Amino acid sequence: MHRLLRRLLKKSGLSVDTLPDERGWHQFLKRLNETFVSNDEDRYLLERSLEISSLEMQELLEASQESFQRRLTALVNAIPDLIFYLDEEGLLLDLLSKGHEELLHRPKEKIVGRYLKEFLPSQYAKRFLEAIRQAIETDDLKVIEYAMRIQNEKRDFEARIMPTNLREKGKKTVIVIVRDVSERKRSMEYLGVIKKIFDEATEGIFIVSLDGTYVEANTAFCRMLGLKKGCQTHLKPENVRRFFGKKRWREIIESLQEKGSFKGEVTIFRQDGKRLLAWLIVDTVNNEEGKSTHRVAMLTDLSDIQRSREQLRHTATHDPLTGLPNRMLLFEKLEEALVRAKRNRHKGALLFIDLDNFKEVNDTAGHKAGDTVLRECVERIAGSIRGGDVLGRLGGDEFLLILEDVENVDVPMHVGEKIIEKINRPFRIKGELYELGASIGVALFPDESDTLEALVQHADMAMYHAKQEGKNRIRYYSKRVDEDIKRHYQIESILKEALRHNRFYLLYQPQIDLSTGKLTGVEALLRIQKTRLGELSPTEFIPIAEESHLMTKIGRWVFEECCRQIIRWQTLDVDPFKVAINISRRQLMDEEFVDFALKTTKRYNIDPEWIELEITETTFMHSQKVSLRTIEELRSRGFHFSIDDFGTGYSSLANLKHFIVNKLKIDQSFIRDISDDDSDRAIVQASIVLAHALGLEVIAEGVENDQQRTMLKEMGCDKFQGFLFCPPCSADQITALLLK
Repeated sequence: MHRLLRRLLKKSGLSVDTLPDERGWHQFLKRLNETFVSNDEDRYLLERSLEISSLEMQELLEASQESFQRRLTALVNAIPDLIFYLDEEGLLLDLLSKGHEELLHRPKEKIVGRYLKEFLPSQYAKRFLEAIRQAIETDDLKVIEYAMRIQNEKRDFEARIMPTNLREKGKKTVIVIVRDVSERKRSMEYLGVIKKIFDEATEGIFIVSLDGTYVEANTAFCRMLGLKKGCQTHLKPENVRRFFGKKRWREIIESLQEKGSFKGEVTIFRQDGKRLLAWLIVDTVNNEEGKSTHRVAMLTDLSDIQRSREQLRHTATHDPLTGLPNRMLLFEKLEEALVRAKRNRHKGALLFIDLDNFKEVNDTAGHKAGDTVLRECVERIAGSIRGGDVLGRLGGDEFLLILEDVENVDVPMHVGEKIIEKINRPFRIKGELYELGASIGVALFPDESDTLEALVQHADMAMYHAKQEGKNRIRYYSKRVDEDIKRHYQIESILKEALRHNRFYLLYQPQIDLSTGKLTGVEALLRIQKTRLGELSPTEFIPIAEESHLMTKIGRWVFEECCRQIIRWQTLDVDPFKVAINISRRQLMDEEFVDFALKTTKRYNIDPEWIELEITETTFMHSQKVSLRTIEELRSRGFHFSIDDFGTGYSSLANLKHFIVNKLKIDQSFIRDISDDDSDRAIVQASIVLAHALGLEVIAEGVENDQQRTMLKEMGCDKFQGFLFCPPCSADQITALLLK
C-alpha cells in the first residue's frame, strides 16, 4: 500500500515540501479512486488504503519530512563551507551550515535577518549584490573571490552564488557557498613564485622523469646551450647529450648510476659553435614512498668566474708594470723549454739582462720616471727579438729572455748586441737625457745547463762577469766565469765579516809640493787585513763593495777613521795638512751623507777645510741633481773637492769647466810615459794649463823618478804623489816623517 501510494504521489507531483490543502486532498483521493477502479487487481489495496485516516497520512508525511530534514542538515553541516540563504535584495534569510562561525565577519545572530550592506564593508556588499543579480538573471552559477580580515588575520575566500527556484515573500532566492581558500591561494602564490624563479633563474634547469621522458627546462638552460627561446618543448635527454661531449656524458651517466648524483665542471659545446664553461649538478628526486621518480639538472654559467680566473692567473703570473711574465711564469716557460730542448735535441739560450745605471734614474728623476724608462726598455728589447721568444721581468731592472731552437752559439750574441744597441740610445725624461746600458749573461741549454736552477744561476753569473769587466757587454757562462763569480761572492762575504769584526785599516800616501818639497797632504787608502784568500787588492774588493751596497758603510768607517787620525796629527807640532778621502758614487747619492759628515767633524772638533773629498771623473759626470746638491752643500761648509784619475773618464777635458772642485789629479797612466810619449806629455801640459786657467790646483799621481818630477815642475804642476817620495804607509810612519 505504501509503495503504491508513493508511486501515485510522485505521479501527482506531491512531496513533503508541497502538501495539498483539504480540497486538494479530496481531488487527490478522487484520482486515486478512479485509478484503482480501473485496475481490478489493485482494488483491494485501494479499499485498504482508503481506510487510513487523513491524520495518519499527515503523520506519515511529517515523519518523512523530518527524516529528509535530518539527512539534509547532516549533509549541509558536513560540508566545510559556509552556506547562506539570501533573497535577491541581499537579505540573509538563514545560515544553513554550522561549526564554521569563526569564518564569519560577525557572529551568526548579528547577521541573520539583516541585509549584506548592513554588516559587510560597502565594497564587498556591492560585489555580492552584483553577483546575485547576475546569477538570477542568467540562472547560472556565479563565482567571486575576495579577501577580508577575520579575527585580525587576512583570509581569502571564494563565494559560489547559485540561484534557486524558491521564493521568499515573493522574492527570488540564492544559495551562497563561501569557502576559505587562504591555504590554496598561498599554495598558488608559492607555486607562482616557484614558477617565476624557475622561468627567470640565471641557472639553467632541466627536469626529466627517471625513464627519460621530458618534463621541463627553463629559458636559461636553452640559452646556455645556444638554443632559441621556446626550445623546451623539443628537448629530449638524447638531444641534450651532444652538448656535453661523449666522454663527459659517459662520466655523468656513470656517476648517476653509482651515486644517484653528479657534480663538476663541464664544457658545453653550444649550438652556435662556441664553448661555455659551466658547473653541472644532477640530483635524483624521490617521491613520498622513497621511490626515484625524476632527475633535476642545474647548470651555472662559469664565464665570469672563468674570466676572473684568467685575470687572477694573469695578475699572478705577469708583472703589473710592464705586463711581462713574472718570475713564476718565466720559470714555468723555462722548464717547458728545457723539456722540449731535451726531447727534440735542440739548443736554446737564456739571456740574463741587467740594466746599467738604472738606479740613478730612480734616485734623480724619481720612481715614476724610472717606471717610464723600464716600460720603454721593454719596448726596445721586444723590438729586438723574435715573436716566439719569451721575455720576462725577474724584478727591479733584471730581465730574462728565453731563446729556443738556437742554430748556433752566435745567435744569442747577435740578439744581445741588438738589445744593447737599443738600450744605449738616450732616454729623455722631463727634458733631461739619461744614458743606460745593459749587461747580459748567456747560458746555453741543455748541454751546459740541464736544470732550471743551474741555468738561471749560470746566466746570472755570466751577467755579473759582464758587469765586472766594465758593464754594457755580453758574456757567456763558462767554468772560468763560475770561478770568478764564486770568488766575487767570497770577497763579498769577507767584506761583510771585515765590517762586523773591524778588519779594515788605512794607509796614507804623502802629497808633496813640487816647489818646496814639503808634505802638504796625504791620501787615505783603504786596505783589508789578510784573508782566507790571501792579500786582496783594492782594485779587486772596492768594485765588489760598490756593487754589493757595502760601500756606504765602509765609506763611513773610512771617514770617521780619518777624522780620528787628523786629531792625532793636529796635536803634533807641525804645520796642518789636508787628508784626502775617496768618496764613492753611492756615498754621493746618499742623502744622509752631508748630515753624517757634518756631525762627525763636529764631534771630533775638526775644521772641514782639512778634509779633501776625492771623486773620480766618471763618478762626477754620472752624478746628477742629488750628487751635485751634496757636493755644493759640503763645499759651502768648508770641505774641499778634487777630481781623481782625471783624463780616464769619457768626458775628458771638454767637461773640465763643469767641475765645481778645488783640485785636479792627473792619472798615473799619463805620468808613466811622460818622458817618452809626446801625446801623454801634451795631454798633461794641456790639463795643467786648463786647470790653472780655471783656478784649480794640479797634482800628479804615480810619480816614480826624478825625470818625471822635473818635467812636471817645468810644466807648472803644483804637487805630486808616488813611490819617488814613498809608497803608501801607516799612520805611525807618516807621524815619523812629520817629526823627522
